[in-house]
Amino acid sequence: MDLMPSAEQEAIRDAIRTMLRDRMPSERVRAIMASDAPVDRAFWRQAAELGWLGLALPEAAGGAGYGLPEAMLLFTELGRALVPGPWLGSVVAAQALARTPECAGVLDGSRLVGLVDDPHDALGTGATLDGTVTGVVDADLVDAFVVVGSERVRFVEAKATGLTITAGLSMDPTRRLGTVGAQGVRADVLDADAGALRRMATVLVAAEAVGVAERTLEMSVEYGKVRQQFGKPIGTFQAIKHRCADMATRTEVARAVVVFAAVAVESAEPDADFHVHSAKALAADAAIENATDNVQNHGGMGYTWESDAHLYLKRARVLEHVCGSRIAHLDAIAAPWRAAR
Repeated sequence: MDLMPSAEQEAIRDAIRTMLRDRMPSERVRAIMASDAPVDRAFWRQAAELGWLGLALPEAAGGAGYGLPEAMLLFTELGRALVPGPWLGSVVAAQALARTPECAGVLDGSRLVGLVDDPHDALGTGATLDGTVTGVVDADLVDAFVVVGSERVRFVEAKATGLTITAGLSMDPTRRLGTVGAQGVRADVLDADAGALRRMATVLVAAEAVGVAERTLEMSVEYGKVRQQFGKPIGTFQAIKHRCADMATRTEVARAVVVFAAVAVESAEPDADFHVHSAKALAADAAIENATDNVQNHGGMGYTWESDAHLYLKRARVLEHVCGSRIAHLDAIAAPWRAAR
């Protein structure tokens, strides 16, 4: 199990970071989030052409032939740049639809797919969907949904008869949240492993949270060097530098456990589930705590709309509840010990 990034992986990360820096700067993100449909279709198609949506998919299925660790790199960069769009649902859908005709439309960027994480089977377990699921990211923007239940995976068109989609308020202006309701909706049952897809999705969400933790740390350090008070950079004061040190520690821990979880899942390690739960809990915590400290480090400026600090905090809060909250994952880690008592 090699935990160090290879030269090829570093090249993938650098290429993604460069493109996001050039095509998705903060100003562009703010323009997209203020639009009626917060997703840049032209950018989405370009990312698809570069193979981003199929990084973890085998070449025989139309993907780039890499694995989960490379997809993890993508999501870390998406978190750093706060890129809008249904990335998680589309990447997971490409995996679920591998070697089916529908997969091509996802990989070429012509179709957006949302993820409905339904571990408790609120929509049922068969080919007919009945029920309601709340908190679905970008529910009103996508063309279809991949429904990952406790054991089965279904695929359903967003315009299917009997399916209702209600857009709701979201703390994060770059990520809409919606409610998906179904009454006798026919869906395609896919030949995919629900557990494997959920592990993959959870690692990718954790990776995005690591991106938030990384970037907020960098923002605080950069600001601490240029903002002066009493004739000195504020980064020289203990109140700031100690907080930045804590942010750095949280970031390194989160990055390490997420990398380990990605490699453990890719290698089918027997304790992969434990590492996935740990990764989501620690990465979400790092993102929220770092984003909060970043607002504090920016002082009064950190509370303004013009500063990006609040956007990272809002993204972190939404990420906490995608694919299970910190509490849910900590409960899953503690479950074997409780059962043994």
